[in-house]
This record gives sequence, structure tokens and C-alpha cells, in this order.
Amino acid sequence: MWKLLVAALLATPLAMAAPLDAAPQTRLADQLRCHLGVNDLGNDEAIVVTGAGGAPRELIYTLSTGAFARATEAADGSFTSGQTAITFATGAGVKTGNRVALITRETAFTSEGLTFHGKLAMPARGRAQALAVWVEGSNNNPSTDDAVWPYELARRGIGVFVYDKRGTGASGGAMSSDVLVRARDTAAAVAQARRLAPHVRRVGVIGASQGGWVAPLTATLSTLDFVIPAFALAESPIAQDQALVQLQLRQAGFDAQAQAAAQELTAIAARIVVRNADEDFAALDAFKAKNAGAPWLKAIQPRSYTGLFLMFSTAQIKAAGPAMAQGLRFDYDPRPVIETIAPRQLWLLAGADTQAPNAQTQTILRELQTKRDDLSVVVFAKADHGMIEATQTAKGPAMAYAAELFDLTADWIKTNTLPGQGQFLIRP
Repeated sequence: MWKLLVAALLATPLAMAAPLDAAPQTRLADQLRCHLGVNDLGNDEAIVVTGAGGAPRELIYTLSTGAFARATEAADGSFTSGQTAITFATGAGVKTGNRVALITRETAFTSEGLTFHGKLAMPARGRAQALAVWVEGSNNNPSTDDAVWPYELARRGIGVFVYDKRGTGASGGAMSSDVLVRARDTAAAVAQARRLAPHVRRVGVIGASQGGWVAPLTATLSTLDFVIPAFALAESPIAQDQALVQLQLRQAGFDAQAQAAAQELTAIAARIVVRNADEDFAALDAFKAKNAGAPWLKAIQPRSYTGLFLMFSTAQIKAAGPAMAQGLRFDYDPRPVIETIAPRQLWLLAGADTQAPNAQTQTILRELQTKRDDLSVVVFAKADHGMIEATQTAKGPAMAYAAELFDLTADWIKTNTLPGQGQFLIRP
């Protein structure tokens, strides 16, 4: 048994939205994986330790306040982040964290002939009122090392099964963004979770970002009690791209004329990703020639596929585009699935999301709430993608998960209720 010693707690800034994250198949070093988990500091304080973007010798510390920081290993085996000094040892320190005895179990399961690596995290004593399967977003991270949600929910009495999606971590195959393929993989993960925890009757899924398209689809393949899309969208990837470009231009201060030109560009890009026709590439080349030097083009960032199209030539897009898309169905419309699946739903939206702008998703969900009374929405007004907020502490800027995010989620899973009035809540 080891203890966690904390000399000073200072969360240092992390990027709001990381790029395409870890290289596929990277993982935390085996000898550091024993550090993953929850540590009780007393006085209702805790630290959750997870991997950091697939880096072999880096960790992330998430405090019970929601603040988190990335830490690197020092020569003496300690991990530091800014002025934070955290050591795994058995001596005395300013704060001593005792390991919370969560029950974790590594496992393997198969889907479509591939072998997947998964991990079940159960509350202390191995009993849980409900169990959630975590569905990762579009990144390459090894979820069984890096995901913080399983530990945050497990320490609140919810069992969580997390798996490395295909082509990442210790799972086989090549990465795929095909939401139907990913839903079948997740259905297999649900079945494995039920085998490992047969006494838990209420089982659901939590899908983050791209996983928010996957999670409702999984309910068409598995019998589920609940579905939770987090910082996700109720509209298509094409709609996401178009909204993202519009947001980038607004943030850069461009007027309606520039917005209209950008809409023409995103319409061309949408036709390309759906049809891949020569005439649409010709239209893109003509648009680039006509608008060469237009200052608003520089505001479009490569987080959108339209932004990527501006970076590369037609020949490069034709050569590399299909591989980069990883089978994503750009015109996939999730609304009919969201409207008709049986499980109750909780949508957790980031009100300041700069990766998946959700104004139209909010409108869609309000409309769907007139047809079903078991669909709840919580918007964390200040949160960006990942449900992460920039905060200011006495020791400087920090990043933190939205306040009460994990408490609210766990309470809803257990009781099917939310604080406050109504099913559509805006949290400041």
C-alpha cells in the first residue's frame, strides 16, 4: 500500500481543446499504472490520478474542486506540475492521501473479430447502484489510462466500464470514426460490463464528444437504462463544421458579408465529404482562386475539415482525405435516434464550446422535450469542450471541470432527478 504526499497544489494551464492527441497505441508505462485511481485527502478533498494523453511517463491530477494539472516525472520519482510537488511514498508530508479502495478489473472482449482492452472500476466493496460504459471521443487517447470520468463516478457510487476504442491503447484494429462501427463496439463493451458486474441491474452509456453520436446509437443495439451525451451534438458532423466556421469568424470580428462567403465555402466542403466528386473539387479550387488573400480565410482554423481543406491542395485532399476521415459519416443525422430510443437521456452541454458549438443542438433538444419527458439537458454556461473552464486562482490561471459536473451526473444516474426546476437547466 502506498500513500500520496502533496506538498503544494497548483493547477497549471492546459489547452482548452487538445489537437488530435496521443499517437495511436501509446500507453502509460506499466510501472506507473499502479498510481491510477482515487486518493482521499480528508475533509472532503480528493485527488484522482490518470494518464496524460498517452504519454508513457506523465500523469494528470484532478482535485475534488475540479481543477487539474499535468505532471511530469522527476529523477527522484516524484511528479511535478508548476509549483506542485507530488510524491508516491510512505513518509510524512504536508497532506497525506490514502488510496480509496476502488475495485478495478482489467479485461478483454471481442467485437467484429477484434480484441479490445477494457477496465471495470467499481466503488469500494464492489457494489454499485448503476453502471455506465464510457465512450471516448475522436481522440487517440488510451481511455483505460486517461479517462477521469470512470474514477470520478466510481468514487460517487457508480460503476464504470471503460475501454480503449479500436486502434488505441491496448485494443486491436485500426481507428474508426464510423459511428455505426463504434456503436457495435460499444454494445460489445456493454455486454462485457454486464458479465463482469451481473448484480448491477441499471446499465447505461456516457458518450463524450464524438462518443455523443455513438452513445444513442448503442441504445438501438443494447437494452440500456440511460444514455448521457456529454459536450456532444444532436446534429450532423456537417452542421458542426458549418457552425464552427461561423463561430470562428464571429470571434475574429468579421461581418455578415464574410459570413455569407464562408457559408458558400462550407457548402462546397460539405459536398466534397459526402460525394467526393471532381466537380466539387473544381468548385473548391475556383473558390480559393477567387478569394485568395481574403483576410477572413485566416480566421478558419483546421479544427474544422473546411479549415483543413484550406491548408491542402486538391491532390493532397484526394490522397489523404479518406484516411483522415476514418469512415466518419459526415451527413449522419442523430436526431431520429435521439427521438426514438427507449432509455432516459441526460445531455451535458458546454455553453462556451469552441469545438462543438451547440446553439442548434439546444434548439433541437428543446423541441424533442415536447415529445418525451425523459430527456433532460444541463448547459454549463462557462464550459468549453470537455466541460472544462478556465479559472483564476490565487496562484494563477488554472483549468477545471465545470463545478458540480460529476456530482450532478452521478445523482441523475442514481435518482433520475436534477437540482432546480425544469428539465432544461443553465448552470452559471
